[in-house]
Amino acid sequence: MANLERVAFINHMIKVKGFVTRKEVADHFEVHIDTVMRDIEYMRNFLSAPLKYKKGKGGYVYVTPFEMLFDSFDDAVFYYIFVKRFSDSFKLNGIPYVPIISGEILSKISSYIPEEFDTLLDKITYDSSDTDILELKDFRNILESFIMKKCVHITYLDAKGDETTRTIEPIRLINYFGKWYLLAFCRKRNELRIFLVSRFVESELLKENCEQIFTKSEIDSYVESCFGMFKSTSSELAVIRVYEPAYYHVVKQKWHKNQVTKELVIDGRKCLEITLPVGERHNEIIARVMAHSPDCEIVSPLELREQWLQNIRKLHEKFCK
Repeated sequence: MANLERVAFINHMIKVKGFVTRKEVADHFEVHIDTVMRDIEYMRNFLSAPLKYKKGKGGYVYVTPFEMLFDSFDDAVFYYIFVKRFSDSFKLNGIPYVPIISGEILSKISSYIPEEFDTLLDKITYDSSDTDILELKDFRNILESFIMKKCVHITYLDAKGDETTRTIEPIRLINYFGKWYLLAFCRKRNELRIFLVSRFVESELLKENCEQIFTKSEIDSYVESCFGMFKSTSSELAVIRVYEPAYYHVVKQKWHKNQVTKELVIDGRKCLEITLPVGERHNEIIARVMAHSPDCEIVSPLELREQWLQNIRKLHEKFCK
């Protein structure tokens, strides 16, 4: 049996009856008492479990409240499989890499999982084909900036292809639809900005300290304020209608955490009306609507609707001559 399964059993028994004895673990898994002791030491050293032997109970208890990431062995196995497949889909220079998930971490987890579960890996695929070419150095500079609270100097390629240089104070790294974005305070613009990491031409960790202080609630509010990745200080409500057959593709989707949906029937066709906040930059919401054309329309605000219609006119003029 895997170490991880015994660890889950120890945690479960303590939660259910308040303590667990080495003998009941050894008897349940048919292993030696010394093996159980290694499991306990593993929980103490690697999981920071507050385990202590209580003579009065003849077993181990948690001396302070403790919550494991998984309540069962199966949960841990499934977590590993999905994380493994997720990390495999992101590559830097051809090597699977997610900044918070290293190969070493996955190897340690997999060492506690029985071989019979390996077949599940072949049954699950995570295809993130729409990903950017990234440089490992840029991720390292960002993560070191988080730890050391140091600024980063970047040469950045904007959406028009122009290069700019600026000093930024990294705040949060975000993966959005398979692409990595960095929320940072831009000293050049003196405001919060979102940067697409793949557009970094060059990055350098500076010795200069970050000075701006934002609370978690302020950052959460900014990041979640409106639809899309590129935020703004102001937002307004947009109304989108998605008709059959595209209706069936979006009815179970959630475009924004604060969206409000309404089921309608218009001209005999099912319609999902989505109301959600949008920022000053409309490209992302227009692109989402265009992806479901011709069965999706922007109803309001009028300025956004006209911008969407103008895009359609330009497409027609360019390709339907």
